[in-house]
Amino acid sequence: MAENNCIFPGCPECGEGYLLPFSFKEDVFEKWKCSNPKCDFLVKKREDNYR
Repeated sequence: MAENNCIFPGCPECGEGYLLPFSFKEDVFEKWKCSNPKCDFLVKKREDNYR
């Protein structure tokens, strides 16, 4: 994994990037994407059918 001084959690999928908040017309912490360009891991805070 990259340097340990990052405040964001490490990516459990690739182990090389960090999970960064990603927002587009949503809550800023709704989705978390891996910072590694070779990894497409995505974590959603809630399910799509949640209302």
